[in-house]
Amino acid sequence: MPYTLELPDIGEGVVEAEVMKWFVAEGDEVVEDQPLVEVMTDKATVTIPSPKRGRVARLCWKEGELAKVHSALIEIELEAGGAASKPKQGSAPAATAVPAAGASPGRVAPATLAPTAAALPSRPAGTRALATPAVRAMARELELDLQRVPGSGEGGRVTKQDLQAFKQGGAPAPGGAPSQERRAVPRVARGTDERIPLRGIRKKIAEKMALSKRTAAHFTFVEQCDVTELVRLKDRLAAGARAEGVKLTFLPFVIKAVVAALQAHPKLNAELDEAAGEIVVKKHWDIGIAAATDQGLLVPVIRGADARSLLDLATEIERLSADAKAGRARAEDHGHSTFTVTSLGALGGMFATPVLNHPEVGILGIHRMRPTPVVRDGQIVIRDVMHVSVTSDHRVVDGHEAAAFCYDVIRYLEEPGLLFMRLV
Repeated sequence: MPYTLELPDIGEGVVEAEVMKWFVAEGDEVVEDQPLVEVMTDKATVTIPSPKRGRVARLCWKEGELAKVHSALIEIELEAGGAASKPKQGSAPAATAVPAAGASPGRVAPATLAPTAAALPSRPAGTRALATPAVRAMARELELDLQRVPGSGEGGRVTKQDLQAFKQGGAPAPGGAPSQERRAVPRVARGTDERIPLRGIRKKIAEKMALSKRTAAHFTFVEQCDVTELVRLKDRLAAGARAEGVKLTFLPFVIKAVVAALQAHPKLNAELDEAAGEIVVKKHWDIGIAAATDQGLLVPVIRGADARSLLDLATEIERLSADAKAGRARAEDHGHSTFTVTSLGALGGMFATPVLNHPEVGILGIHRMRPTPVVRDGQIVIRDVMHVSVTSDHRVVDGHEAAAFCYDVIRYLEEPGLLFMRLV
């Protein structure tokens, strides 16, 4: 009987993981501690090693599928003398974790276990479909009648995969009316469409963005900011920072301005606990910074931003960004931020309306600086100007409060000398 390795309990309430990459194939010989598979949860990417020496008998999941914790992951035929028993729960080999972007996804059954819509029994007339709120929301998005979708979940519950299968299979026209025959139209030769599997970091981003848009009441406030004095100050300080081995950018000044404004407007440094019916105002300032990578948008976090100097902030920003782009970010550098700052840099455009980083209630967007003609003391002069946008959750933050927060950020950026009174 082969040795069965189960998907270990990775902790933090994780109940399933996506199989990202197999490092072995059926028939391969493996040794102890050899990497077998890489899986991704909503918390981390984990590499699971082999606890035994032997030959791979069966891979229980395909890449891209969701495996449940404690379900069979791989079967290994042991060498003579080895004990071919299933490991006890909690006794799985140690795993190496790397953080993954995104919030906890909706629970989806493995694709290979879900029967097609046509193979499932229809629901008795007058019986209400069983489904979670997330599935009902997805049904509305797909414009499907949930009552007509057969469920493959426990007790006939409709899952997200049932909706997808039903959508792909199509539904009969209302009243069973046959479609009218259409006149043939000449076809234009086209290339073959490319299909890219939605999985890994891109899947987590999609799930988290959809969750944010479904739950929060987004609204955005935009204003101009004259950063001429900030440009001059940064240019004067940059040489001193280089002497310390630090590359000074505008972002440390923005982080300092954001923290000062958050301390004056604490409702934006909060989250909404819907289950408890409470607004949780955070008394620490852990600022997420959106970083573009080849895998997608990640949000590493500057812990204790309020207690860091400009040089310390610049050093930490450079480390977090480099680690994110190189794919070596640590688990402790992601998640549990209290507010997020996003910048498109040279591609910043005039302004944008960022999506909230759930469950936060505020995000600041900073955009490209441009030499712009403005009126000062009745004269038209050229100044360095950029737009600042603040997106907030209207369930928690009122419009005037978001505007007041934005104007405080702008005040600190237009008069950066004020920040030195708050430097640590």
